[in-house]
Amino acid sequence: MSQRHLRSRGFRKAEASLKLEGMDPTGTPLYEGLKKRLIAGDITFEQGREEILAHYTSRAKLKRA
Repeated sequence: MSQRHLRSRGFRKAEASLKLEGMDPTGTPLYEGLKKRLIAGDITFEQGREEILAHYTSRAKLKRA
């Protein structure tokens, strides 16, 4: 099984789990962009996590300002 297939399958499982918990990240530009790049192998999961953290940290700072 290719790495791309494994990553894609992992996302399907994670998304199903999140939906069962009442959360659904699918459809947002940030999520979909990161998902596409992660599945393609363009970035690592750690890089994706850092981008998400930076995004939400920046949003939190703007709300406080």
